[in-house]
Amino acid sequence: MRRKPVILGAAAAVALCLSLSAGAQAATVASLTPSLSPDRLGVSTALTLAVRYTNTQPELPAPVSHLLVRLPAGLEVNLKGLGTCPRKRVVAHDGRGCPASSRVGGGSAVAAGRIGAKTVDENATLTAYRDASEGLAVVGVGLSPLEERVVLSGTVEPDESPYGLDLAMTIPPIATLPTEPNASTLRFSLTLGSTRHGHGGGKGLMQMPGSCPAGGFPFAADFKYADGTSSETTAKVPCP
Repeated sequence: MRRKPVILGAAAAVALCLSLSAGAQAATVASLTPSLSPDRLGVSTALTLAVRYTNTQPELPAPVSHLLVRLPAGLEVNLKGLGTCPRKRVVAHDGRGCPASSRVGGGSAVAAGRIGAKTVDENATLTAYRDASEGLAVVGVGLSPLEERVVLSGTVEPDESPYGLDLAMTIPPIATLPTEPNASTLRFSLTLGSTRHGHGGGKGLMQMPGSCPAGGFPFAADFKYADGTSSETTAKVPCP
């Protein structure tokens, strides 16, 4: 009978060690910071989605492969009057030669890759176009030090309350050197829409809701990573 506490104590110690070991495993997490400008009800607006990726351990986050952002109910995407650009042109020419009316946004990104023993950052510009399939093609161009180009594919689909639309994006691998792993995205900021001039009867690409729910406009995001893991987060934009 006296041995039982010793055995139970040993089992508890083993379980604790296993728990601590599991908790020490690296994991990629992401944060979402949305903003609307101007943030007045019922007007044309520009939506900015800023995302930051980190790792729970001192190493690079896993490369992101899919991103789904849930937009609040009432936030409209107005495609009327927009031009389109064939995806082949977007891929082959970085969007050069696309109709000006097919450009729907832009932004920037920072990726990081391992080259030998060093971690090297790559700054990239983002330009978003409406492709011929009425989806989105976002060109990412980094000129130094890797001179890498990638094209992200995006679609807009309906969602259920308290959300209205889903923006789903597929992110291809960002190659570095043949013998090195693919680069990881550290952060990016993408703005969709513009209030400089309207289209389709005066409306811009993004249209603010006519009312705001208590607590602000809800956003949510789901992320999938190249290592098979996933994460999710939520955010709110305060009411005007």
